[in-house]
Amino acid sequence: MALLLLGMKPSYAQNIEEVLAFRKKKPLKISGSISARATLFSSQPSKARQSFTYQITGSVNLSLYELLNIPLSFNLNNYGANFSYPSLPNRLSLHPSYKWMKAHIGDVSMSFGPYTLNGHQFTGLGVELSPGRWQVSAMAGRLLKRVDADPNIPSLQVGYERWGYGIKTRYEGSTFALGGTVFAARDRDGRISFDIDALGIYPKGNIALGIEGSLSLIKDLKLSLEYGLSRMQQDLRSTEVSYYHALRADVSYSFLGNTLGVGYERIDPGYATLGAYYFNNDYENLTLNYSRSFFDSKLSLALSGGVQRDDLMGQKQEHNKRFVGSAQVGFNPSEALSASVSLSSFQSYRNLKSSFDYINARTPYDNLDTLQFTQLSHSLDADISWHLKQSEAQTQTLSANLSYQEAADRQGRYIQPGQLTRFMNLGMSYSLDLSALDLTLTGGFNVSNNYADRKAVLTLGPSLSLAKRLLKKQLSTGLSLSYNETQEAGHRLAQVYNLRATAGYRFWGKHGLNASVAYQERKLRHAVSSPRSSFTSELSYSYSF
Repeated sequence: MALLLLGMKPSYAQNIEEVLAFRKKKPLKISGSISARATLFSSQPSKARQSFTYQITGSVNLSLYELLNIPLSFNLNNYGANFSYPSLPNRLSLHPSYKWMKAHIGDVSMSFGPYTLNGHQFTGLGVELSPGRWQVSAMAGRLLKRVDADPNIPSLQVGYERWGYGIKTRYEGSTFALGGTVFAARDRDGRISFDIDALGIYPKGNIALGIEGSLSLIKDLKLSLEYGLSRMQQDLRSTEVSYYHALRADVSYSFLGNTLGVGYERIDPGYATLGAYYFNNDYENLTLNYSRSFFDSKLSLALSGGVQRDDLMGQKQEHNKRFVGSAQVGFNPSEALSASVSLSSFQSYRNLKSSFDYINARTPYDNLDTLQFTQLSHSLDADISWHLKQSEAQTQTLSANLSYQEAADRQGRYIQPGQLTRFMNLGMSYSLDLSALDLTLTGGFNVSNNYADRKAVLTLGPSLSLAKRLLKKQLSTGLSLSYNETQEAGHRLAQVYNLRATAGYRFWGKHGLNASVAYQERKLRHAVSSPRSSFTSELSYSYSF
């Protein structure tokens, strides 16, 4: 008996410690933040924009014994008060959680996979469970609210009430993972207020199945696969049912500092589910990715390329083939200097089929090139930042960024007139941070050139800003000035002046008060009236608890 009591003593002591630790926790802990913002706007000449707007937002989290968390958020504003809506966009959601259990209640959204339920909002209940290596998700609720016909709103899109249900399970092993999804949705066609056949809006039903898995046969080699099957009934009054398939496979391998990946995806024409707002279908993708770091990760390289084609069944009048390539280079030789360059190229080949190709299947054409189009798109992004001087007293930073994009439509071997566009933006700035004075000065210059419709428009101008911290850094103030003008063929089209002042005060640790005023004046070359101006003032308050 004594030996039994001695054996129970450590377990009993541990239970006592757990009870004492639990009693020390707060039964109820409330944390979060709330903020209120008011904005006044005026302009000459006056605009249709609201002159006064307000917004009140907040997020509150209730914690019971630091185990059960119940977050709550709200948003109240008068945006669009001058417009009429069929219903107000009021949303309320709760997301309580306890250890490996989490629930979603109210107006929420969930995602099971790209081929089943993918981000569609619903009003109902959802749960996510993750005990150990298992992951289980389930949902049930209304996907769409019924919208009745209203003669006062001719543009109103009528629709059925739609409900959906789904469950997803997944097991994560040490070398493999396997999961499955079942999702079903169905329209309720009772008590409708519109003519189904006249409008062509039919009640739908859908069952979508998904299977996913991954496998690591050897170290640093991973294979993943995802398959989707959608059973779609476009009209519940009919017995006609269509089946669609989707498949995605990826392989990645890391060796000697290199990472190589190959991906393949195919989605049948017409593939869709009622668990997503929009689906891209009728295409086949093949991609190749490569990345590597050099010189102790000071230089990084990432390459990506691929090809995509559509019209998998050969039933469209257009057949497209797209080639995509991109490269990213990052260079960080020291803490003072960093740079990055990103390149991408996109080419889309479109082959138009005349209707007479179907009528006269054997007729040759002399100008087949006139029915072959190529869409080109190239882009370049570059950034560089250099700390000229960095010490406890001051920091000087010089930075520059460049963005360039070109797009064109080529028919045969020639670019079509007026179908070439180029956009270039160059920005440079110098910043001086005087730590001892809590003062920061920044000067910059920006140039933007836009070529379209055989016209080149140039916009350029300087900017200057000042930021000062006062009252032991509790008060932050700022002042900024900017000027830019727009030119075409050497002629000035417009001038824009901006002046902005800001102030923010943090007091009592959890309270914040911010204010800003902004003035803008526009001078247009062809304007018959006086210069256009606008004045915007804003006041906001925030409290964290």
